[in-house]
Amino acid sequence: MFDSIVDAIIHHGKHIGEKPAIIIDDAVITYGELSRRIPYLAAQLSEQGIKYGDRIVLSADHTIQFIELYFAIHWLGAVNVPVEKKAAVKSQSQLIRTLSPQLVILQNAESGAESYQTYTGAAYAVPKNRYPSDSLADILFTTGTTGTPKGVMLSHHNETAGALNVINGGEMTANDINLLTMPLHHAFGLTTLRAVLYQGGTAVLQDGVVSLKKMDENIRLHHCNAVYMVPAALRVLYFHTRQRLDLLLGTVEKIEFCTAPLDRKMRSVLSEQLDGVRLYNSYGATESARSVYMRLDKNQDKPDAIGQAVKNVTIKITDDSHREIASSRQNIGHLAISGDMNMLGYYNETELTERILSNGVFYSEDLGYMDRDGFIYLSGRKNDVINIGGEKVSPLEIENTALAFPGIRECACIGVSDTNGVLENKPVLYIAEEMGYHVDIDGLKKYLKNYLEAFKVPDEIMIIDDIPKNQIGKIDRGILNRLWNSRKMEG
Repeated sequence: MFDSIVDAIIHHGKHIGEKPAIIIDDAVITYGELSRRIPYLAAQLSEQGIKYGDRIVLSADHTIQFIELYFAIHWLGAVNVPVEKKAAVKSQSQLIRTLSPQLVILQNAESGAESYQTYTGAAYAVPKNRYPSDSLADILFTTGTTGTPKGVMLSHHNETAGALNVINGGEMTANDINLLTMPLHHAFGLTTLRAVLYQGGTAVLQDGVVSLKKMDENIRLHHCNAVYMVPAALRVLYFHTRQRLDLLLGTVEKIEFCTAPLDRKMRSVLSEQLDGVRLYNSYGATESARSVYMRLDKNQDKPDAIGQAVKNVTIKITDDSHREIASSRQNIGHLAISGDMNMLGYYNETELTERILSNGVFYSEDLGYMDRDGFIYLSGRKNDVINIGGEKVSPLEIENTALAFPGIRECACIGVSDTNGVLENKPVLYIAEEMGYHVDIDGLKKYLKNYLEAFKVPDEIMIIDDIPKNQIGKIDRGILNRLWNSRKMEG
């Protein structure tokens, strides 16, 4: 096991130096070139006074310059703080005040920030700084479901362990040519990139899936055999290809999804259209990398499971007091995750860290249960699970059931106060229709009554243009709650 991703790059530069490491459009950089470029960029950073432990805010765009700088910062033992690629100093002012970074590097030069174009490398290289593998490597800011940014601190050891989770869980090989379509300032994109470079594979980077032409070109021209995307992107592709995913993805060997469980409808579509393609749904948090994997094409008898813990990861289900429970569909609890990929803690949030991280165990806000075979079933975030008359109801169960009804493109369920006072809360369902369809709401309610207990059937169903999502494609239930509250105020 390498002590850091940089160490892996150095190794591959010596042994497979001519192999492409990164491909972006027409630009290609081999492992040999990448391992040679990093020390020169590190020298330039060193000339500016950057040293071990310093924090660097870095715009995470889909460029070779970003990747070179990212690892040059690690070369010195300094700390990356990746931010959204279109970030501006003004929009990041709170983060910058919190961190007091030694350097800010964005796409374009601004007051108080430098641009990538400034960094071409020094005339000399510097040797790699020696530091322990538990040194801080990155701080990834995530809002989660609270809307309050939290700085997740990851060590080099956390990141190599997370890379191994992806390699083991997703059966990644050094021969894979991997098309990555995700943002690189979030854990899904960065963890996948680190796993590819740890393993010695090739990463083809594409900024999103909006362009079918670009995706088709990348798959064909670079012979990509593995594709990584969020479930929301898959639904975009499904409708943009006129519901013929096989025409775009039929030649690949493997597809992996993360950030949210893949719903039953899309699982069914994939199994029908992509027979023979290995399909993976991975689960994880920024705090604990990808700790659970599901082979969708092999476990069709467990359509609602998110998978099993990967090698070297242990997961238990606990109550609010961190005590292990015998979980079931009727008795859900927190996912308590143990493994070397678990974060060091939250930046400047000692109390919060102590509440959710104890003796190396990450006590997630995600609720669910585990069956006798070790398969995990997710009910939702603690704040998303709906308490209906004392019953904890999973919005995911309601959404999965509704998606099978004709004409529903996507949907999201939230819990709202029961103004009649009969129950504490009740479920409300928002749906977005497929093009050319008009969903029969009464028919949908009757359909749901056939598959759900009566108290789980939403008595109010609203049609909206699109289900709101955050930057990585997760449903933004906060927006839906505000939409509901504003509707009630207007009423």
